[in-house]
Amino acid sequence: MDEIRYVHAADLHLDTPFRGLAQEIGQGGRLARLLHDATFIAFERLIGCCEREKPDFLVLSGDIYNQEDHSVKAQLALRDGCLRLARQGIPVFIAHGNHDPLSSRLTSVEWPENVVIFGQEPETHPFLRNGETLALVHGISHARPREGRNLARLFRRDAGEDRFQLGVLHCAVAGEGSADRYAPCALEDLVATGLDAWALGHVHERRILSEQPFIAYPGNTQGLHVNETGPRGCLMVTARPHAGGWRCTAEFRPLGPVQWEKLALDLEGVDHLDEVERRIASALTRLGEEAPPTCEAIMARVTLAGRTPLDAVLRKPDACEDLAERLQHLSGDTPGIWLKDWRVETRPLADTGELLRREDLLGETGRLALAMRESRQALHEMAGPALEPLFGHSRLRKALTPPDEQQLLTLLDEAERLCVDLLEER
Repeated sequence: MDEIRYVHAADLHLDTPFRGLAQEIGQGGRLARLLHDATFIAFERLIGCCEREKPDFLVLSGDIYNQEDHSVKAQLALRDGCLRLARQGIPVFIAHGNHDPLSSRLTSVEWPENVVIFGQEPETHPFLRNGETLALVHGISHARPREGRNLARLFRRDAGEDRFQLGVLHCAVAGEGSADRYAPCALEDLVATGLDAWALGHVHERRILSEQPFIAYPGNTQGLHVNETGPRGCLMVTARPHAGGWRCTAEFRPLGPVQWEKLALDLEGVDHLDEVERRIASALTRLGEEAPPTCEAIMARVTLAGRTPLDAVLRKPDACEDLAERLQHLSGDTPGIWLKDWRVETRPLADTGELLRREDLLGETGRLALAMRESRQALHEMAGPALEPLFGHSRLRKALTPPDEQQLLTLLDEAERLCVDLLEER
């Protein structure tokens, strides 16, 4: 049996507008144009990758379009890319997801013969090479925006077939990071089908859930916000016969032109603003140097932490604005680097032990904060009554989500910092 090579991509979200961010950075500039075109640039690179590396076929595992409103631009771009691959003799297998269910497809678009679009029930299609069936590709699409069925349990391996068999599915596997539980299933459901590999979509982070059978999320082709950090792209998967079955290996191919990053800087003991600026510039430059060649822009969130005498200064809005303005020269580099926002989480330069020994209001504040950190019960007993007017309000409680434990600890840190800042040397 010959080896099989396929490109696995998912969650292209073509035509994502980035409207809110585009408004923040202004219209018409280089970054605004790049953000507007980012998902399409990533798709163009995906098609180019297939043309260069000539895999046996391309798999798209759902959420190819960002909207459920018949995005003409996105669907025609997909059709044009498939036409290019048709000229190379490369089949394309497409499963739709929750953002682009079958009901969102334009019926007026004519798809080339190399395209297979899976329906709302499981289907199996052969992959042919020189007229010989070398693999079987099983797949299903979401029929509606909120698919609640466990679609994985509808799949079964074709009995008596030793050819490579691949499943294509847009789903949320239990335990993986996705807030939206569409087409929920367990890893055991996928394994139980007997298929040799799964090409999944929906989770935007790249994940290898199982080596054998090979079960993978490729992540999205372009990060959509600051919580989707690092390079984004597709997987080049090679399946080889092994011990009566198949073993797969995968190589990542970066595609996204815009890369999101979170940069945390420890300013412990730093007492000069010029050193703060130097550290930020150095760290941002390093991000640019480490980015793949496909990266044209880095959008960074900078978090400043640590105990420093500059705490009060850094918390003034003008200080961060001035630092951001002085770092604008980095946007002219390749890749260009822009500061999306700042998080100032520094603390005043105070001796914690000395603070706890003080016999005054500030010392009592420190001891109370320490007690709440050491006892979750004490934390909730203090926070509950304090937050009740907000989260117990008859109208507000419908719109607000109560803070979890980690968020309460963050609020505690902020409250203690404010107390130290207000009470020290008063």
